[in-house]
Amino acid sequence: MTVDPEVDAQLPGSSDAEGWRRMHPLSPLLRGGLALLVIAGIIVANFRDHFVQFFFANNLDDGDASVDVSGDRDLVDLYEFLVAEGLLLAVLGGLVLILLLIVLFSWLAWRFATYRITEAAVEVRNGVLFRSHRRAPLERIQSVNLQRSLLARALGLTKIEVVTAGQGGKVELSFLGHRDAKTVREQILQVSGSRRRGGAAGQRAVADVSGPAPVGLDGTVYSTPGDALTARAHDFVDADIDPEAIEAQTLVKVPVGRLAASIALGWEAIILVVLIAGIVIGGAVLEAFLIFGVIPLLIVMASVMFGQFNKGFNFTLSRTDDAVRTGSGLTSTITESIPFGRIHAVEARQPLLWRPLGWWKVRITTAGHSVAQGGQNATQNVVLPVGREADVLRVIETLLPGTGTEADEIATLRDGLIGPADGYVRGGRRSAAVLLWGRRRAGLRIEDTGGDDATLRIRRGVLTRSFAIMPILRAQSIQLRRPLVHRMLGLASISAHTVLGPVRMEMRGLELGAARRLFDELAALVLRVQGAEAQRILEARAPLAEPMPAEPMPAEPVPAEPVLAEPVPAESALPEPVSPEPVSPEPVSPESPRAPRHGHGLTSGRAHEA
Repeated sequence: MTVDPEVDAQLPGSSDAEGWRRMHPLSPLLRGGLALLVIAGIIVANFRDHFVQFFFANNLDDGDASVDVSGDRDLVDLYEFLVAEGLLLAVLGGLVLILLLIVLFSWLAWRFATYRITEAAVEVRNGVLFRSHRRAPLERIQSVNLQRSLLARALGLTKIEVVTAGQGGKVELSFLGHRDAKTVREQILQVSGSRRRGGAAGQRAVADVSGPAPVGLDGTVYSTPGDALTARAHDFVDADIDPEAIEAQTLVKVPVGRLAASIALGWEAIILVVLIAGIVIGGAVLEAFLIFGVIPLLIVMASVMFGQFNKGFNFTLSRTDDAVRTGSGLTSTITESIPFGRIHAVEARQPLLWRPLGWWKVRITTAGHSVAQGGQNATQNVVLPVGREADVLRVIETLLPGTGTEADEIATLRDGLIGPADGYVRGGRRSAAVLLWGRRRAGLRIEDTGGDDATLRIRRGVLTRSFAIMPILRAQSIQLRRPLVHRMLGLASISAHTVLGPVRMEMRGLELGAARRLFDELAALVLRVQGAEAQRILEARAPLAEPMPAEPMPAEPVPAEPVLAEPVPAESALPEPVSPEPVSPEPVSPESPRAPRHGHGLTSGRAHEA
């Protein structure tokens, strides 16, 4: 592994010969050292009387000292006993020894925790007795997050979380100084973006990349402070917004009042009210003790709703040169930077009680989260907790560049979101049996089929409306499925599969003939778009793969004068060398060997193409 000198020169601190750098010296406090000290203090404070009886029981019985260890007096009793017995220095020495051991192990943990950024990956090593070495390849990075708990904000520290594709694909840099962490994040995004572009330079050179200046909650960009205390205060309230996004007015913000009202009108609050009413009525009619069941329910639901408020407080979404950035948090903050091209699907959702107010929530599917979380949890993937129609359109355009930049594209998005959905393939005549009351809204459309930015758009829902968009480039397979009820009614469903996540791309209740046509069209479009993308990547990386210089071959002797020879018959003439011509990729049919297709099923049939 080689370290880019330009990147290494911009990173904080000094590195060794191989490019490894250490974390912040206070990082052991947030990785267990502080918790150990707190636990030790609690144990000593609560069990001091038992310690006295266990260690000094013999001395207490000889009558030389009279100390009350029943717990009715304060710590002065213990101090007076230690002074009377001459054990104060020994106890203090033991405590100092314990503190020194804690400091020693913390120093060793910090000494062995290192990281580096090479031309190919972000690497982290830690551990004293059991060493671990984690590596995140640059081309597989899905997002780079900054996490700060309340204590970390007070200490001016920040944890960097590098998320990669695959289960458990996560590399953590715990912890760095806040401004140093912002610089390291920008370097990772810049180098990763250059890697994805095949080595092409981005809008900024690596040597010019550094962490942005702190930004207050009101959008004020702080200048360089004159003292350390002011700098620490700026870092504590830093909203981590790119100042260029503020100047360009590309921010999407969520007011606190709207966030609180959206939580109160959400399904969680509705379920809580219904359950409380049911328990109270049941307690009044049946048994009164049932009312006590409301207390734990209130605690659980209150914690869930406060978590939503804490997660969405001061939410901002902006667009930087290399990524989409979201930030939020009240006590603990998190800033997520998702590089362009790593978003696999986007979905706007509108619960029933939000409909009169015109509010929507936007969530996404990205790679790099555990299967145990269902791909991603509900709060981790929300990129807009609550917003109006204009906010939703701006967020979609930010997440998927090219889908909402022109006036006609914005009109198409609005039509799919709240309009009559012109041009959408609707459910079949008998689809009411499977779509129920959602038949009027359900529809599917393939947009921009002639370009490389083609997208699949599906809308559905009754109680909760949804509008989902998936770039064709991110499709991993297309499936035509016919469950038993669909087969009986002559219907079928179309599904587009991408990485595991909350956004589901499926349209049910289609007429069988229309579903088959859509299946063939989608399969051919996926092959064309993804084949063109692969060709562009190869062409971008081709100039970097320069051949090794070959050693000069000895030249063959050339005759001084041309030697006349008899003409060679045309039949035996050697063919002239043909110069290679660029071969353009031809459209691939769905039956191509590069697109494996299979079907199976007895009661429910399905066709699958990957």
